[in-house]
Amino acid sequence: MSNNVQPVVSISEYFDLFVDVTLGVGLVFELPVLIFLLTLLRVASPRFLLRHSRYAILGIVLIAAIVTPTSDVFNLLLFAVPTCALYFAGIGASLILVMKREGKPFPWKKFIGIVLMVLIAAGLIVAAILYFHLHFSRKWPFLTK
Repeated sequence: MSNNVQPVVSISEYFDLFVDVTLGVGLVFELPVLIFLLTLLRVASPRFLLRHSRYAILGIVLIAAIVTPTSDVFNLLLFAVPTCALYFAGIGASLILVMKREGKPFPWKKFIGIVLMVLIAAGLIVAAILYFHLHFSRKWPFLTK
């Protein structure tokens, strides 16, 4: 006869986890505002932020590893990928600010072309997944039939 005793988890532990995750997500969504403010105050420039983006991505992944409640890669990426996107969105906003400050026009045609190329590539990947009836798995290869 085996004794299957479940560990008792108190409500305060769930509340602490909820507060930690909510606080982390709230701080992440302030990242573009912080980047824009630092550029407005001339503390950082878009060139500096792009040149040091590898360190920012490393910091984002480390913060995501601390804030996410579980230790699996999926939850870490679920937090880190949007944070990196917000980081680069903040750099884009600061670039618009700097170009406006210097009186230069923003290259909207080039920007829209790059965004369209990224969206088309993402659409082709999704279409390939749907066409070949692939699904995600936890082990390598991550896309299987």
